[in-house]
Amino acid sequence: MAICNGCLVLHNDGEVAYCSEELDGHSCTGYGKPHLAGVMACRITPRGKRCSHCDKAMRRRLGLAPPFVPRALRVSAN
Repeated sequence: MAICNGCLVLHNDGEVAYCSEELDGHSCTGYGKPHLAGVMACRITPRGKRCSHCDKAMRRRLGLAPPFVPRALRVSAN
């Protein structure tokens, strides 16, 4: 079985951003193959900037997420 020497980088929604081997000028064995350095979250943007792809995915998730405390379990504050 082929193993890539790099690290697979994923966006918040699970989509592949890139493999670290590609940044070093090498080729990735394949995104579906095991990666020796593992998997990490997206950090593809310059320092101080955010990934717009990940931000869109997170807004979509938060918009669809249920309230933290279900309405039936809420109590009025004193």
